[in-house]
Amino acid sequence: MTARPDQDDAPDDLGVFTERAASAGGSAPDGRVARERGADAPAGFDLAVKANVAVAGFRLSAGSRVLERHVSPADSPVVAALRAGGGRIVGTTNMHELAFGITSNNAAFGPVRLPGHPDRSAGGSSGGSAAAVAAGLVDLAVGTDTGGSVSLPAALCGVVGLRPSTGRWPTADSVGLSWTRDTLGVFARSVADARRADALVTHETDAHPAGAIRLGLPKQYLDDLDPRVETALRDALDRLEGAVELIEADLAPVLGLTAPAEMPITLWESRRLLGLAAATALGEAPDEAFERLVAGTLSPDVRAILEAELAAPTSGEVYGRSIRAVIDARRTYHRLLDELGADALLFPSAPAPAPLIGEDDTVEHLGRREPVFGLYTSRLGSGTVLGAPMLTLPAPVPGGALPVGVTLQGRRFHDRRLLDIGEAVESALAAD
Repeated sequence: MTARPDQDDAPDDLGVFTERAASAGGSAPDGRVARERGADAPAGFDLAVKANVAVAGFRLSAGSRVLERHVSPADSPVVAALRAGGGRIVGTTNMHELAFGITSNNAAFGPVRLPGHPDRSAGGSSGGSAAAVAAGLVDLAVGTDTGGSVSLPAALCGVVGLRPSTGRWPTADSVGLSWTRDTLGVFARSVADARRADALVTHETDAHPAGAIRLGLPKQYLDDLDPRVETALRDALDRLEGAVELIEADLAPVLGLTAPAEMPITLWESRRLLGLAAATALGEAPDEAFERLVAGTLSPDVRAILEAELAAPTSGEVYGRSIRAVIDARRTYHRLLDELGADALLFPSAPAPAPLIGEDDTVEHLGRREPVFGLYTSRLGSGTVLGAPMLTLPAPVPGGALPVGVTLQGRRFHDRRLLDIGEAVESALAAD
């Protein structure tokens, strides 16, 4: 695994963990994992897991006080695979309550803070996992992603985030929101480490030199950027010159299909998935358990979404129309990449760096107030509806500046090719 950053200046309380392993070997008094390991220390890596993914003996809380009474009897398939590959569980990580948000400001467990900038959000919903890697608390961390919940915190925390193609990593024994959009994913400090994690889960180990790389730049994602993001993106594109071929891409035909489908799909499917999770935790029928879950949700933004769905459920007609749009969008997306001759897309992961803790509803952006959720998922939501693999990398920024990320979005189930491209892009971005 890639060496961890120096932890001496890491904040003692980032709000990273919901539960710590009693035997998190070498844990420092402040909760950090000791860096120094003797020559006879066991091989492997330290691993944190988002609190909505089952780890044997840990509460499967999904950041909810209602669900935390359920203790997982066994590891989820992804955790089992990573453990079999040498993973040592350090703890379960804090998250936006029920994964229904992007700040990880959890009313039950507290906010997750950005390492080095504790007044800022680590992003969400997998904020605790991203922050754990960024602070050097673990080598790898598992997250989940419905609408950008791996890609966004990876970008805001300045680490690598791999969102595999939906359906490629098993989602069994996790509390999710959408079988159409959900996937588990991983945070790491290098593409090579993310590749190793992917191989442990999928048993795919093929790797080939990336060769000639042609990347599309979606014009819809390049406007309305915070100056700090725009500067970092310009620097990144300058460094990529000569290493890859960059061409303009027009995503309008795809966005016209995915944007209207995002929320109806998530609302319809999340009601059913959360109802089943609550039924397991409470020992009740799913409908009654969902109502109790809504009543017990503490984060105001999440409760408002669930109450609205409870009061006016998404109809089967709207859901069916949205699923048909997804099918059309996936076909349109692959046709677009074929026409461009592009291997993948490249774009800024978010239009702004990390928001301040407490900016849960709106945030100041280019002189106007913008909804936080819509702003920070504006470049990521479409790819999750497409089920496409997404690899987020840190962009070059000055020392001490807020991190900025760029995301590569590939063809569905061409994840290993995307990782090949990611290593080439990572190398170019690191060049002086």
